[in-house]
This record gives sequence, structure tokens and C-alpha cells, in this order.
Amino acid sequence: MARPQKKRCICSIPRVNAFTPQGCEADGTVSLTYDEYEVIRLLDYGQMTQEQCAKRMQISRPTVTRIYDEARSKMAEMLVRGRALTIGGGDVYVCPAMRPECEGEEHCCHRNKELSRGVKMKDKER
Repeated sequence: MARPQKKRCICSIPRVNAFTPQGCEADGTVSLTYDEYEVIRLLDYGQMTQEQCAKRMQISRPTVTRIYDEARSKMAEMLVRGRALTIGGGDVYVCPAMRPECEGEEHCCHRNKELSRGVKMKDKER
């Protein structure tokens, strides 16, 4: 019997959850899961190694490789075939608290909450 899938830790739910092609009618939809999005974000946008990404998401490095390969395949299909992209779903959880490795992380949901609280506090002081 197969081992149950381990939940993947992500820093936050993306603010944008869909993209559509311009200049033509979308030829179907490609769905990227939250963990696929997170792997793309950490490896390509965040310039992390697969080892660093695995540690951040609390999964194994081979799992990161499998997720990354699947995400790249879906993104290539979206670009080449002119398909819409949706982001959502997957067996994930958002990290429950700010972790030391998230210090300075632009997309950390906990950092964003602290920043928005700071803005609200400044507004109240006025």
C-alpha cells in the first residue's frame, strides 16, 4: 500500500489565482496547485536550491523535484497551447507562525499581517 502524502508547508496563498492569455480565446485551463506554485516561487523567483526549498516546505528534496517537474510541464502547456492558468488546491497548509528562515520574506503571510497591522495602527494614531 502506498504511503500517505505528507502535507506541504507554504508561506502564503498567492494573491493572484488566475491568468488568461491575451490576443486569443483560452484553449482550456491548466490548474497549478498551491504547492506547485510555492516550488516555482521558491526556486525560480526566490533563487533557492532544491535543498533549501525542501527544508522550507518540510518535504524531501526528491518530492520538490517531482513537484517542480509537474509545475514546469503545466506552465509550458499553458504558454504553448494558449490555455488559462488557475492556482489553487493541493494538500497544503500555511505555516502557523513566523519562522526564522522567513525573516525578510516578501511573501510571508505573517509578515504581511504584521505590516497591515502596523498600517492600521498608524491610521488609528492620526
